[in-house]
Amino acid sequence: MTRVNKKYIKQELQNAAWKYFGDVIKKSKSEKELVQNLHKFLTESEIVMLEKRLIIPILLGRKMSYRAIGEMIDITRTTISFVKKGLKRKPRIKRKYSPNPNYREIKEVPPLPSRSGHGRWLRAKLRGQKFYYIKRKVV
Repeated sequence: MTRVNKKYIKQELQNAAWKYFGDVIKKSKSEKELVQNLHKFLTESEIVMLEKRLIIPILLGRKMSYRAIGEMIDITRTTISFVKKGLKRKPRIKRKYSPNPNYREIKEVPPLPSRSGHGRWLRAKLRGQKFYYIKRKVV
C-alpha cells in the first residue's frame, strides 16, 4: 500500500495538474501510446495496481465471485469489496493541512504545589516559588 502525504494542495494547482494529465492522455492515439504516456506519471507497480483495479468491475459485471476474482488476478477480497463500494461512495471532504499534527494542549500546573506527590519540588521550582511545607497543628 502506498503512503500518501496529507498536506493540503491549492485547488488551482490541482486543477492544472489534472488538466495536464488529461491533455497527455488525450494525445494518445493507441493503447500502446496510452501505456507509454502513463509510464511518465506512474511507476511499474502503480500501473499493475491500476490495471487490477480496472479489471475488478469488469469481472464483477460478469457475476464472478470474490474468491474467483481474487484467485484470477491475485488480489484480496477486501480490495475487491473496497473497489466495488468505492465506485458507489460519495467523495470524502478533504481536511486542511494542520501545521503541527502532533499538537496537544499543555495542562496547566496547579496554582499551589501539593504537599506530597511526585514532582512537587520541581513544579514549585519551575514556577519560581519557594517550596515549603504547611505545618499542621497537632491536637
